[in-house]
Amino acid sequence: MKILIVAGLPDFIPDETFDKYIGVDRGSLFLVEKGIQLTLAIGDFDSVSKTELDKISVSTDKLIKLPAEKDLTDLEAALDFILKDFPDAELTIAGALGGRLDHLLTNAYLATRPKYQSLAPKMHLVDQQNLVTYLLPGQHLLKRIPAYKYIGFVQVDTSDSLAIVGAKYPLKAEDNFSLIYASNEFISEQMQVSFDSGVVIVIYSGDLRKK
Repeated sequence: MKILIVAGLPDFIPDETFDKYIGVDRGSLFLVEKGIQLTLAIGDFDSVSKTELDKISVSTDKLIKLPAEKDLTDLEAALDFILKDFPDAELTIAGALGGRLDHLLTNAYLATRPKYQSLAPKMHLVDQQNLVTYLLPGQHLLKRIPAYKYIGFVQVDTSDSLAIVGAKYPLKAEDNFSLIYASNEFISEQMQVSFDSGVVIVIYSGDLRKK
């Protein structure tokens, strides 16, 4: 099952069909205005008018209105819903990488939190020029994606165990010197990545694409 989550106003959404659509706050209105029936609309909806919220409510199977003051973000609440109802789904999240820097970082690191690590292998965030995916410990073959020239890695609690083989800039685990490795490139159709603990955030990046 493939689910598209739209958080806020995205600058890009994939041109593909999903089995279910979830709107987070104003992202719900974005999807509804495209004529899409939502499985869930969730958020405090402080960024939409009453008329717009009424429009959302008649175009979703379920609406969850959250309080403005709470201990989790609207996107986290959406992930909690998915953990309960669709834990095995493949998740694409659009609209989570732009805007405020604190929101961007919070969203990019969500899958590194223990609560959401079960979703990590099936979750990716997209915008016009980035694709963010997540790896759990072990050995992984990463495939080259033509739309993205560069690939970067962010280590989270890996104890500097990251190793990269078959890349323009290979890395031996014993030579690990940074938490972030940016601007690497593929030299063939795939590269091998391995690490022993924690989570690695993988960032495919390219030039800006037209909307």
